[in-house]
Amino acid sequence: MTVSFIINTVSIIVVFVSMFYFYYVSNVFKKSQLGQKVLANTSQITMSAFILGLAIILIELNAVGLSRAKFVNHLLIYGAFVSLVNSVSLWYFSRTINED
Repeated sequence: MTVSFIINTVSIIVVFVSMFYFYYVSNVFKKSQLGQKVLANTSQITMSAFILGLAIILIELNAVGLSRAKFVNHLLIYGAFVSLVNSVSLWYFSRTINED
């Protein structure tokens, strides 16, 4: 097994686990005002991670150039990064934001 296969597999697992966690938590949080605050703050952090990761990939693509295989690997890592940031943000804000 190559290192890229392991990284790709871990990235895919992170994306799926984060996706299911997001679906579960957002289904619970959409019913309350506090949940709406949590989801709003989480979306701001997730969007920032999305833009940051995209900028890094584009800079690397223009500066160094990527083969198709490396580009796909970078996209998988990028997706895992954004998914992980989303899940961690949901977890963090759900514990720190209080009802006013």
